[in-house]
Amino acid sequence: MFGKFLAALGAALICAALLWLLRQLLLTPVRPGKNTDQELRVTVNGPEPALENYAAGLLWLNDSGVLRCRIVIAGRDLDGETRQVARALARDHSCITFTEEKLSGRSPGAETETGPHG
Repeated sequence: MFGKFLAALGAALICAALLWLLRQLLLTPVRPGKNTDQELRVTVNGPEPALENYAAGLLWLNDSGVLRCRIVIAGRDLDGETRQVARALARDHSCITFTEEKLSGRSPGAETETGPHG
């Protein structure tokens, strides 16, 4: 009985190790060249309730080393909630920059906000 338990435990550990190795193979990091910078631009037009979840996925890729890059959230005609989320993301994460194109007023311009170290 104890021998069957050890065999099952060993098989489970081997399966777990194989899954871990498979994960490493599937999530191959994007490695830029020596003189290459990576920047991912997310263009948001209007209200976007999924912005925070989308950014969380990009931050996971960035933090895990799969896709190391700066993230630029470019907003146009944002509602108040989406603007607040984008500003909070830029404030809380140094790899995120938020820019917003202003369409109202006398002259169109851009407003830029970056993270705490940017």
